[in-house]
Parts: sequence; structure tokens; C-alpha cells
Amino acid sequence: MNVLILGGSGFLGTAVAQACERNGATVRVLSRSGRTAVGEGVRGDVRLPRLGLSAADLARVREETTHVVFCFGSVSWTSGPGEVLETHSSGMRSALAFLRELPGLRQAVHISSLLALGRAKGRITNRELYTGQRFRNWYEYGKYCAERLVRDTAPELPVGVVRFGPVLGPDPRGGRPDTRHGLPMVFPHLLAGYPVHLARRGEFPCWITDATSAAQIVLKALTAPIGRSTWTWFDPALPTLGEVFTEVCRPWGVVPKIVEAGPLGRLTRLIGERVGTPRELTEYTEPWFDLDVDVLKEIPEPWPVPDPDYLGATGEALRGGTERRALV
Repeated sequence: MNVLILGGSGFLGTAVAQACERNGATVRVLSRSGRTAVGEGVRGDVRLPRLGLSAADLARVREETTHVVFCFGSVSWTSGPGEVLETHSSGMRSALAFLRELPGLRQAVHISSLLALGRAKGRITNRELYTGQRFRNWYEYGKYCAERLVRDTAPELPVGVVRFGPVLGPDPRGGRPDTRHGLPMVFPHLLAGYPVHLARRGEFPCWITDATSAAQIVLKALTAPIGRSTWTWFDPALPTLGEVFTEVCRPWGVVPKIVEAGPLGRLTRLIGERVGTPRELTEYTEPWFDLDVDVLKEIPEPWPVPDPDYLGATGEALRGGTERRALV
């Protein structure tokens, strides 16, 4: 395999690159900086025609690439419409167009997010994408747009979809985990002793997994191959949101202050950080959607085994080093 990873210099992209390289693949990572911790780095931009590659890089990529992973996009749940639509919509159109220029392409995989389902109602499987749902933020809508474009692309184009919820674990690039966005944004608040208000005290699934097993699922999708199917992966142990916060705080000897948000309801979302709930989490204080756990059975076995202490390892990694900033 000669794998091109678009946006492969970030947290999950690096884990995917490592998994592919360990499997014997030649790895090429495209990012705006051109830097990578794994494989060969090339400078480019998914928002530009032909990924903004130089003539020399374009010729090599066209000739050699057999597999592609889409791992680009904003990771902030509070991204604005400009950033989201430019990357997740325009960028996806550019990336899909580029696939058609690869004569040796065998399989492409788009890494999507379960948050593309927004406030979906009813039981969710791998078949559903738009269910008439509302979206909590532009991030969710952007993820929806990207997956919609992949699903609607020409049937002869071999591109499948792998969905994940929040992906945690120590950063494969080293350093302190990035707590600027998404679920990790709440960790410093909890460790500092501030309360977080959650419905049912967080006793509902948040569909998380660890970076290592997620990367193994992407590798399996490339090699099985996935074809044009959609797979969903999460930790089969189904830790609740409350358990996630408890386990991340455990290495610090801190018991997180999780307060029942039921009586506050909409008020919790309105006042947000004033009651200790970070802005990015204010719309996720209640159960997210009803996901059919049997979606896991659509992934060929054997399944990867998540690191048994990836949550504790996440908390431990918060102790040392300088906070890691994603390469872009």
C-alpha cells in the first residue's frame, strides 16, 4: 500500500499514519505545513484544486498512491460557518475530485464523526445520516456536509465512511494533550475543582474510543476493504460521560464534581461557563442520540482491543510537557 493521508499531521491522523506504517505501507501525509511525525510530509491544501500540490509532488502522488484517508477538518465544536464550510464542504469536493485523478486507487476512507447526526431522533444505524435533525453547532453541520458529499459521490469511486465519537488517549505525537477543543476542553475545569452540570450526572454513553483502536479500524477499512460502506466504531465497553470524566481525573487524585443538570435544563446551556460548564460542552449535557450498538457487528472481526486504561493515560498525559498544538 502507498497511503496518502489528507490532514494526517493531527492527533488521529498521526495515529492512522503510525498504524499504516507498522503494517508495511508507504505513508505520505499532506498538510498545510508539510510537516509530519510519520512517513513523508508534503505541503498542500485540500481547499485548492489538485490539493495545492507542487508539480513534482503531484506527479509522484498520482503515480504512486493506492489508498487515501480523509482526516482533515476543524476539530473545534465552536467553529464558525466560514471555516467549517470552506474545509468540510469545499475541501471535500476538492478531495473527491482528486481521487478521480489516481489511476492506481484501490480504496479511500473518509473519517467522519457521529456528531454529524446532530440531534437525530429515533434509533440510529449506519444507514442514517439526515433524519430531519437539527444541529447544535456549525461543526456538526460541517461533518454532515462532508459525509453527505462522500455518500453522494459516483458509485464507481471506492470511498467508504468510518464514524467515530470523541477520540481520546495520549497524543501519539507526544506532549500534553490538546484541551482547547471538544470534550477534552472540560478536563482542566474538572481538575481545578470546578463543577460540570450534566443530565443524569453524565450516566449516558458518549461513544468514545481510544486513538489506537480507531486507527486500527481505519487500517482495516483500507485493507478489508470497506468499499462504499459505512462503519461505526466506539469502545465496546460503552463508558458513560460521567465515567470518562472520573477516569481522566483519577491519576490526579481528583473526584470530579458532576452536578445533576436536570432541574436547570435550558438554563445550564444559557449560562454555560458561569456554572462551570465549558462553552463547547454546553450543548452536550444531555444524551446525544440513540445509537444502535449492533452497528459494531458490521465491522469484520477480529476487532481491535482498546487500551484498557486509555482514559487514565489521558489524565496522566495532562501532567507533563507543553500542551500540544495541532500541526496545520
